Amino acid sequence: MIAVEIMGGLGNQMFQFASARALALHRNEKFLLDKHFFDNYELHNYSLHHFNIKTPLLEENISFEPINFIEKVKAFLLKKKIFSIYEEKELIFNKNLFTLPQKNIYLKGYFQSEKYFIKYEEQIREDFKIISLLKKETTEILKIINTQNSISLHIRRGDYVNNPVANLVHGTCDLNYYYKAITIIKEKIENPVFFIFSDDINWAKENLKIEDKIYFVDFNDASTNYEDLKLMSSCKHNIIANSSFSWWGAWLNNNKNKIVIAPNKWFNVDYHNATDIIPESWLKI
Repeated sequence: MIAVEIMGGLGNQMFQFASARALALHRNEKFLLDKHFFDNYELHNYSLHHFNIKTPLLEENISFEPINFIEKVKAFLLKKKIFSIYEEKELIFNKNLFTLPQKNIYLKGYFQSEKYFIKYEEQIREDFKIISLLKKETTEILKIINTQNSISLHIRRGDYVNNPVANLVHGTCDLNYYYKAITIIKEKIENPVFFIFSDDINWAKENLKIEDKIYFVDFNDASTNYEDLKLMSSCKHNIIANSSFSWWGAWLNNNKNKIVIAPNKWFNVDYHNATDIIPESWLKI
């Protein structure tokens, strides 16, 4: 059996689910989602229930190796599962995850690479279909997105700006990045229409200047961010931030001829290796 700790924002939760799902499919085993992280976490909420995910939650008490013989007997008598923890040590893809010999594996980490689950892409896409009801504003702008040469552009600020630690590690994509990406899009796409998504939409309205047709998607918040994800993935092309959230908006885009532009510098520090985060078919600038 596979279990995975779900933590962080929506994009991180999706990476954790997708990688655990792939491992369970690879091993032909059941798996569980552990969302206890959110019991005492105020920054983000558990959000995977908005998707077509039928994986049960980890409710029962579990034990982790290594434990002694007496503890194992107690666990057996209490019908507790004993898991071996696999904790991600670095961000690059580790193929050894799929050859672990342990019977029960508990995953801890971010697993931010499609290499973990690309083999099961069709199933992952099915799992990430949104089942929650979309608000009227979302369905209305979705109609516009579907009839235009729509480009999603995501600006991530929030804790990347306000939290000193997050700012030090992540940093933000500057306006030069976005203007360069927009220039590339306009060279390749006729009559592009830009749809702007941000956790600081007022900043985007004040600072992002685009001559083309533009829509600021300003009616969703953290509680309905899955609706922004739906809208981003419905656009024909994507300009993403150094954000797992807009990464998923681009990855879930079904346009076979999509152009995805991503920042070449994913982190603001050198000790994180981001080599495997951006798919090879995406354009890094």
